[in-house]
Amino acid sequence: MPDADNDMDAVDPWDAPGPLEPRVLPEGAQADLVTAALLMLRRYGSLLEPPAASPWYGSVRNGMCRAHATAGAMLRFGYGEGDDEVEPYQVGFARQDLADALDDITGGSAPREELVESILELARSVYDFVAAPGDASLFETARTLADRLAGGAEEPALQARDLADLAAAREAGRAPDTEAMAARDEAYAQAFADRVRDELRARGHRFGTVLTGLPVPASETGLDLVREIVAAMAARFGISDEEAATRAVAYLSGWDLTDESDAGALDYIGHQTPEEWAGSIYLGLDFHEVQPDADLSGHKPRPLPE
Repeated sequence: MPDADNDMDAVDPWDAPGPLEPRVLPEGAQADLVTAALLMLRRYGSLLEPPAASPWYGSVRNGMCRAHATAGAMLRFGYGEGDDEVEPYQVGFARQDLADALDDITGGSAPREELVESILELARSVYDFVAAPGDASLFETARTLADRLAGGAEEPALQARDLADLAAAREAGRAPDTEAMAARDEAYAQAFADRVRDELRARGHRFGTVLTGLPVPASETGLDLVREIVAAMAARFGISDEEAATRAVAYLSGWDLTDESDAGALDYIGHQTPEEWAGSIYLGLDFHEVQPDADLSGHKPRPLPE
């Protein structure tokens, strides 16, 4: 038997078979159903993109964003073993992130909210189906959740349209234009996300705004990184988005937020998580002192920049 104390014999969980390594690749009508499920997820999975401060900033947002982004990549590149395709282990990471998000909600470290949990459940059911496309009940679960989230007759019509287009392409021997199929749902997806945010605000959940610009030069990558830091700071320390933006911009104002080279400022920022940057900027502590599980109750924030 392997010696558990011997690192040479221990099994790395990332290399082990199981839920992180779904290996079944869908073909034919099964591939149509998988693609239709991914399109459903794209319609209802963009609630927390781009980042805005909310009670679900953290594992819940990470799970939603990983699920949404992986679905988009699969629709663009396909699913398999090729250089450009989304490989099975990436689907496994999406499934793991979704499981972590649901654990945090049921464990009480993220607020309970039926709408948010339903979106996570839809995403999880889609990726469970991607991992086991022969189980038609998993597709039906995803379909039912999507219908419920839509709250009307439009979603069944969208599903029927997608399946008809996919079947027609397959029968004609051509690849479906899944990018175009996803793009035509963009307005619908945006309207759904706006409706959910409005409903959450009406029920008293704090839902911040999205940072749309900076008073210093920044590339789109730089703006995205600052957005992440601002959202993390507002969510973690219960401050307004405006205060978080003031603190982050003041701290980073002397940096070149357009330099995307390997040795540039944006590469350096990317070596720490947004939560670590948020804690360091807000409290003036080192990164190792502001880990997600650190007790920060005894620390006072740095003075607000003028």
